[in-house]
Amino acid sequence: MKIQSERTEVVGEGAVAPRSAGVDAGTETVLTSRTSGFTPGVLVAGVVAVVLLILGGVTVARAGIDSDLDQPVVEVAGYSATALLGLIELAFGLCLLIAALSRANSSILFFGIVGGVMAVVAVFQPTVGEGSLAIERDFAAVAAFVMAGVVAAALLPTVMRKSVVRRTSDVR
Repeated sequence: MKIQSERTEVVGEGAVAPRSAGVDAGTETVLTSRTSGFTPGVLVAGVVAVVLLILGGVTVARAGIDSDLDQPVVEVAGYSATALLGLIELAFGLCLLIAALSRANSSILFFGIVGGVMAVVAVFQPTVGEGSLAIERDFAAVAAFVMAGVVAAALLPTVMRKSVVRRTSDVR
């Protein structure tokens, strides 16, 4: 069954002309479109942030913050550290996690570069801060490589996937 409807169409300046169109009232088509994206930088930054939070938390728990932050030197995950280094890891991990959860690739890139520069400085000068961090050259090298991975992942494009579902049904 066809239903006639009146549509108006603007023709020129201010002139309106009627237009007839046949509409089939027996079927209805519904289009559903979904778009999803995967950002590699967000995933890598989130994992690195969680690892930093765990390392920093364990370091602070073992070294304690009730006295000097540069004493005692404790061992965490095979590396020596102080409470000050643990607090830096906690703060940096929290910033990186916030950037990852907000899906801010530019912030992830920024924190990856800053973390990488700090780690490279510690590789060449492990006694940075007059030894108050008790950071080891090997740990700093691992941190530099991990931050390079964060930077590389932040530079990768977002993978987009779009799916369109078309449903046609009889409406009678």
